[in-house]
Amino acid sequence: MMQAQTESASDSVAFRYNLEVGKILYYTSRGKLEYTKGIMEPKENLEIWVLAQKPDNSWHLLLRNNSVTTKTEGKSKTEELPENSGWAFCDFYPDGRYTRNWPLDNLTLYDLFLPNIFPPLPDNFSQDTIEWESNERIYGDFLGYRAAKPNLDERSWIIKVIHMTPLDEVYSMNQKAEIYIDLIKGVPIYKKEEGVRGYGYYAGRSTATVILDSIVDFESSFAARYTREMEIFLATDSTYSNILSEAENNPAKLALSRSSAEYVLLQTNARITIPEIKTKLNQITNKVSEDFEQITEQIKRRTKLINKPSPKWEAEDFIGQKHSLDDFQGNVILLDFWYRGCPWCIRAMSSIDQVAKYFQGKPVSVLGVNTDKEREDAIFVIEKKNPSYINISGRDLIKKYGVANYPTFIVIDRNGLVRRILIGYESELADKLVEIVESLL
Repeated sequence: MMQAQTESASDSVAFRYNLEVGKILYYTSRGKLEYTKGIMEPKENLEIWVLAQKPDNSWHLLLRNNSVTTKTEGKSKTEELPENSGWAFCDFYPDGRYTRNWPLDNLTLYDLFLPNIFPPLPDNFSQDTIEWESNERIYGDFLGYRAAKPNLDERSWIIKVIHMTPLDEVYSMNQKAEIYIDLIKGVPIYKKEEGVRGYGYYAGRSTATVILDSIVDFESSFAARYTREMEIFLATDSTYSNILSEAENNPAKLALSRSSAEYVLLQTNARITIPEIKTKLNQITNKVSEDFEQITEQIKRRTKLINKPSPKWEAEDFIGQKHSLDDFQGNVILLDFWYRGCPWCIRAMSSIDQVAKYFQGKPVSVLGVNTDKEREDAIFVIEKKNPSYINISGRDLIKKYGVANYPTFIVIDRNGLVRRILIGYESELADKLVEIVESLL
């Protein structure tokens, strides 16, 4: 039965989600992106296993995602891209709140990410038209919601969604959706969305629909076994990721890290009996050699720079002013290598801006190093994002610092020695960089 309450003073219905323990909800998403060179058609499936309800009324969920995308360009044959799958546990509340964790964060790039289907619900239902919002903490996305007050005489309640991201202005993007909620079942049953992107290889229009295919019972003893083995797998996956990070940051223990990884995976393999989970574990095991070879290559590139004097350089900013490494002598220097077509670079810019503002007035220099081929692309981004730090045209700096992946962050100490190299965006990027820079002051 729907969880709702009637407030006689305002005659409003405070809708809350209602899940039933022992059920699996099957959602399917089908989409299409039509861009200049072709068409991409993703298909995703999400299973939501309702394992238990806790004393605080939250439900403990197991989420299973799977996606397959077909791609056709020009006159070429349709190509099926590699399948992706992921699992996570979370606690989900009747008002749409949920608990974050490492495996769940890894599912954020799926269209069928839980909050994309089950939006957070408003606190107040007293108005005829309700507006509320939420901020997606991981990537800085902003979601605005609008709906009429739920009416129990109409089974379906429609929520309109506007999805805004740090990428919108840079890539001329906009996304909107409508989510249809069954007030009797207490869950979303349908979603339709559309979007447009005006810049980049995949510039074009996209559409997608999400449907609740079915709700079925699961067998409790198998669910308990599946849950237990999935918890083991996810813990091992997290441990393996931490081992890789430790290997990257501590080259002296590279061999020991690899031995630890192989031991952990071997021990877990002996505890996993369900074929589907064992297949996923074997995929990780089979990539150990490749993963450590990549780390070894990264270490080799970094060894040429770390604890050595930074290469000398001169470059211009985008208003024609010249800069050189010597101009910042005596300061800790943070270099951020980026280009317009890199979405993680664009997302990272707000973090770099936070770092620049945090150290304002201190002997710290923050520089964006743009590597776009077209100067106009860099200028466009700078005008839209309006960073508080200097950005220079730095294609000549790519080879000097051996940059191969983006974004790349290089920290140089006050004596001109390269001390740290970080690659990639993460939600805690600003905090991590602040800690590194402060250690060098």
